Amino acid sequence: MIVDELSLPRYDEEPLLGNHLPYHHQIVARNIIRNLDEFFLFITSPTGSGKTDSWAVPSLKENDLGVVIALYPTNALAEDQYRSITHLKEVLKSSRQVEFVTAERLGLRRDKLSYRINKGEILDDIIRKMAMQGGGIIVTNPDIFIYALKGYYHYKYLQSMFKNHINTVVFDEFHLYDMRQSDIILFMLHDILCTDGTAMRKFIFLSATPNEMIESKIRNVLGGPLIDTNQVNIDSIAVDEYPIMPKVELEFRHAPRFQAGELLLKDITWLEEYKGDNRMAIIFDSAHEVALISEVLRRETCWNICERSGFRKDPMDRPFDVLVGNKAVEVGIDFKGEHAIQRLVFSGHNVSEFLQRFGRLRNPLPNTEYKSVCFAPANAVDYFKNFKIMSRKQLEKSLRKILCDPRIEENFRWRYGYYEAYEYIYKNTYGIGVNEAKAMQEGRSFRPETGGLPSDRAENYFSQGLDLIREHYFNNINKKSFDILDEIGLLEKSKKQVILDIMQELSSFRGNGVDLAYYDPISDNFGTYNAFFLIRWADMDLLSKGRFKKSVPDSYHKKIDEVSKRVVGYAIIKKLINKPRSISLVGRNPKQMDLPEVERRPEKAYGIFPIAKNYHNPEDKIDLSNVINNIKSKGFLCRYLSNGGKLSKELYDIDDYIALIDFKDGSLAIGLDAIYVDCVIHERLSAI
Repeated sequence: MIVDELSLPRYDEEPLLGNHLPYHHQIVARNIIRNLDEFFLFITSPTGSGKTDSWAVPSLKENDLGVVIALYPTNALAEDQYRSITHLKEVLKSSRQVEFVTAERLGLRRDKLSYRINKGEILDDIIRKMAMQGGGIIVTNPDIFIYALKGYYHYKYLQSMFKNHINTVVFDEFHLYDMRQSDIILFMLHDILCTDGTAMRKFIFLSATPNEMIESKIRNVLGGPLIDTNQVNIDSIAVDEYPIMPKVELEFRHAPRFQAGELLLKDITWLEEYKGDNRMAIIFDSAHEVALISEVLRRETCWNICERSGFRKDPMDRPFDVLVGNKAVEVGIDFKGEHAIQRLVFSGHNVSEFLQRFGRLRNPLPNTEYKSVCFAPANAVDYFKNFKIMSRKQLEKSLRKILCDPRIEENFRWRYGYYEAYEYIYKNTYGIGVNEAKAMQEGRSFRPETGGLPSDRAENYFSQGLDLIREHYFNNINKKSFDILDEIGLLEKSKKQVILDIMQELSSFRGNGVDLAYYDPISDNFGTYNAFFLIRWADMDLLSKGRFKKSVPDSYHKKIDEVSKRVVGYAIIKKLINKPRSISLVGRNPKQMDLPEVERRPEKAYGIFPIAKNYHNPEDKIDLSNVINNIKSKGFLCRYLSNGGKLSKELYDIDDYIALIDFKDGSLAIGLDAIYVDCVIHERLSAI
């Protein structure tokens, strides 16, 4: 099947950059940025159409956006965009400061200084200097933004610095945020807008696909001035059309989720012929698929392989023949220049995933043939086999008919989502969040002497916050503000431990998880990763913290200390194995096991630990003794299901990416998955 080229008209208007005539969305964005002091600006346009330039050029050239914080869903994408914006700054000869901020980079800055300072103070200093210079751009991830506004950094002035000196927030790839993430972000923005004197008044949302739910919430709940570039007419004359997406020969093949890699490797000869002399990207679902394909291609071809996943990150500062990756690639690399590809092999099991990955074929070169193979569900293969040619608009419309995007059930908002908003308001009011409340209850600390609002302002602010929670999380539900207060109450005196546990799990942008710190000596890569994935797939040595430190380069020792409080063990990775171990959980029964399914709720469980067996290789023994005690004592939030993982997924139509681990006669969902699964089950049982 041929998917048509996509071109966008360019208009006879002031060039945005050099002599490049602007697109429609760039013209609208420039006018809004120049003329309005407050706005929610949605720039929805295909990949490769210059959405970043729409705000970055005005920010670097003019004075309308002030201090900008630009948020990207992954650090890989943030780093890539930082390089692009820095290059743009050089082209424009701008004096604006551009900074790339992650927790790791803040730590490196701190460690270079001869005096004591924390990460919050360093970030505060960056913003302060930009504000004094009239503007600048901070490129970072949502965690930095959320943690600062929640007051989680050990620097009490950082939250007010964000609110009072950052003028513009850019949310790139906003369609990739799930409902829970977008809800808490919009809630905090609403709170800021309701606070007199704050500087944060301009919000820009960049997306390749429309997000009607978010726009509706801004219109109907936040009530801000919303401009969607697609819905604004301009009087300018179109000069020409410029191609941004190539004509592609697209083939669909069937493969279940996480099995496309095995099918692809059955015919290396075909893959070699398919690639030819072109640069190729392979984007699949799991880190194991990525590792397996990379290993085989390194061994059986002469190609230069770049492997990129959440688990391994080969450097991107040199060209590649074949890029192999998963979600970390689809939003983490700017596919142009020496990274541009002409062949794409990917899996696409939902609409967003397909469009995001297929969009990596972009910025077409003349006289170049582009080809792609998509491993998809059987119904997609059957549907598209009868088409010879299709426009990109028709392709997207067809995909929305036959594929579903994963989603969090709507009941999440009023069952659990509002806990996170409540903690945010409570900490702003009294200086006490869930971590402080737990520490006070356990006798590990006293009531904070600083933080919160003066008593004459606290009552009004807290009351206003409860009203905002009701508007954001209880739409169309008869819920009064005092009912919300009554259900949760004073955090430091709460007897509802399960609420505090869920609140703590929700406190992180991506949840807390059960992770191992790992070091891969082959790639010299240090990081943290899901413990159950590594136990299932990794040939590794699990060590004590002391032995682990002795086994890795000294340069990683400070990082090890920083992550030690949130990991359950330490692993030296040898390689990933071809066939997975079987994992199950054993130990003490959670209380919820004695309840019927309809009455169960997520709860923190202790005394549960994993066991692993390799039925494919009985000689493969993995010693979990160094992590078992940590997992048992730290506990984890979990939700019990009466049936095993495979059957439970079929019964409740649970998303493939959610892990259910067998436990006795049933299975457990862990961490954020426990909350999401509970909402799925509630939805299904309510419909009976």
